[in-house]
Amino acid sequence: MQQIVLASNSERRKEMMRWFGVPFIIDPSDFDERSIPVRDFEDDPEGYCVTIAECKLLPILDRHPKDLVISADTIVVLGDTIYGKPKDLDDARAILRALRGTTHQVYCGLRMTDGETGESRTEVVRSDVTFSHFSDEALEKYIATSEPYDKAGGYALQGVAGSFVESVQGSETNVVGFPIFIVRDMLESLGVPIHVNLEESVFAKTGFTS
Repeated sequence: MQQIVLASNSERRKEMMRWFGVPFIIDPSDFDERSIPVRDFEDDPEGYCVTIAECKLLPILDRHPKDLVISADTIVVLGDTIYGKPKDLDDARAILRALRGTTHQVYCGLRMTDGETGESRTEVVRSDVTFSHFSDEALEKYIATSEPYDKAGGYALQGVAGSFVESVQGSETNVVGFPIFIVRDMLESLGVPIHVNLEESVFAKTGFTS
């Protein structure tokens, strides 16, 4: 029997996958994102996150050649600078200071491949996020938590740093883990029926509508 495989160790993506009400397993990809030079994609953030998502998916598909594998990659972009996950406290501080008071972009590259049929789906979703001019004190309190270090740009909408966000244009769930309604459409296009009322469920859990 074919399985759905999530190629991610992200706690947020694991939780969001459960909202679909379909069985899935987790087999995280150990692909090193740093092996793809960011400088090669300074003018193409969409291409960068799709490339990373594809590179994450391929080794998992090798391990699950008959299953449906899902991978994703999120980046934060300000101007021509692409931010991934902070390396350490100093990096988190520098990234969040750079993003403070700006409108920047969150991109999620999504890749799904059905190993049985060979069909694939690829999407890139962009959200524009505006940060407030939060204080240095608020920043220092935040980076002293564990939250920034597994998130692109050092933050996510549902976490403590959600208080830094003034507005989101585009998919809100994209800034949580992945754009859940796009993921649903991709799954359904590959023959996976989603029976839950996802709009109602997501709003009840998060207050988000997109």
